[in-house]
Amino acid sequence: MKRIFPVLLTLVLCACAPVDPYRVSKDGYANSCEYRAPGDCPAASLLRHEAPAPYKLAFVEIDEQGYFADRAQAEAAIAMASEKPARGRAYVVVFIHGWHHNAGPDDENVHKFHDALQLISNWRPNDTVRGVYIGWRGDSIAIKGVRFITFWDRKNTSDEVGRGSLYEFLLRLEHSVKAPGSTDSRLVLIGHSFGASVAFNSLAQLYMQRFIEGLYSTSAGPRFRGYGDFAVLINPAIEGVRFMPFHGALKHYTSTPAGVRADFSHESRPALVILSSEGDWATRKTFPAARFFSTVFESHTTAGIQGSAPGKGDGYSEWVMDVQTLGNFENFHTHAPLELAGAGEKAPGSCAPLASGQLRQFLANIQSAPQQFPDSGIVLKHKGTLPATTPYWSADMSSDIVASHSDIGKPSLVCWIMQLVDAN
Repeated sequence: MKRIFPVLLTLVLCACAPVDPYRVSKDGYANSCEYRAPGDCPAASLLRHEAPAPYKLAFVEIDEQGYFADRAQAEAAIAMASEKPARGRAYVVVFIHGWHHNAGPDDENVHKFHDALQLISNWRPNDTVRGVYIGWRGDSIAIKGVRFITFWDRKNTSDEVGRGSLYEFLLRLEHSVKAPGSTDSRLVLIGHSFGASVAFNSLAQLYMQRFIEGLYSTSAGPRFRGYGDFAVLINPAIEGVRFMPFHGALKHYTSTPAGVRADFSHESRPALVILSSEGDWATRKTFPAARFFSTVFESHTTAGIQGSAPGKGDGYSEWVMDVQTLGNFENFHTHAPLELAGAGEKAPGSCAPLASGQLRQFLANIQSAPQQFPDSGIVLKHKGTLPATTPYWSADMSSDIVASHSDIGKPSLVCWIMQLVDAN
């Protein structure tokens, strides 16, 4: 036994995923690396892609305890994102990866993010496209098959990453991109899987604060702000019970007969979109099974909503919300499953912005008929659980749009997100 233990310890240590950052920032923003194809700039934190689809990409890595792996990365990323656009408006897209991924040059999510930025640049040739990739240690064990036992460890790490220095970075980035005088620039945040958990852990209190501020706003325009222009959580690997305080506030302030009420009639686009694929077995099957063992000794009741007393059976079981993911809890859904018009996925050759006021017209008509978005081909159907103009959306997606847990970069979805970003 004394001989076996050191051998097992050595095997475990050798199987650990890298701890050090993958990217190095050299001399700040001025020193970027020209990226032409996968394999280029393997360690650079600032990349520039030229013809035929120009864009820039910055990497910001957060360590296990939630602190910057290299603060110079963050400073360089903010300088890049806030620079005056070379042409048109600036589109700044922030992506936070999930389980099993990292900021390494061979990571599949890194490649997919490059592809998405190229698509956006092709669709918006008269504008300036910039990406920010948030990297964290998505695996603690690098051996395939064995690494699936890291679920609980990586879930806890996603909490730490979200509650740490990332919040500082995101607020500074928003201030820089959306500062007065540069309001035409667009900022969108996309979190996937445990990356959606990172995003939600970072911004949940900000969303609640801005929602409450919206209740008291008298603005003639949109009153309910989210983060940047809006955020998208795709196949979020976070328990639904974490979202219940926000959802409960939404239901309360849209149904209360007296006092402060949420007036969504001024909203022109969503502030938060939560999407879960019908083909995602990881959040629909694996996540609940893993959460069962984490929650088996916890006490649960039935959450009261719309003035009902806790435990009175209004469908909001705390135990169900504690084992199901945020995106898969049906009572949170504001829309029916998103579908693609026609016979499934067709890569859009173009992705034109919606006409001025077109999204508001969609939302005005959606209560009587589903609305189809041009180019992306996505069909939106409202469920009527909240007002049609609510800026907080949650829905399933058909497998044509996102086939599985990690199939997140299809052109139709990228185009639809861009159409929402552009809406006014």
